[in-house]
Amino acid sequence: MQIMACQTCEQDVQWDMNLLQKLGERWVIACEKCGDPFFSLSGEEKEMILEGIRLTEAYVPDIVHAYDSKDVKNLPSRVGFREIKKSN
Repeated sequence: MQIMACQTCEQDVQWDMNLLQKLGERWVIACEKCGDPFFSLSGEEKEMILEGIRLTEAYVPDIVHAYDSKDVKNLPSRVGFREIKKSN
């Protein structure tokens, strides 16, 4: 979820695909304060975004789950940085 400002009343509005509502031929998210649609998509654009979300969920690994399933007790808890060696 992302926060965007309404251009009409400058109210912060949550941007979430679940908040899209059909308005004529477009899918819009309206400002909760003034009711003006501040974000609009065509049906085709909406489907492209949803397909991207589905592909991401299917093919991008769940890093948090992968980390939880590893034995991390023996890994160092600190990260150190050194000076980068100069080369000619």
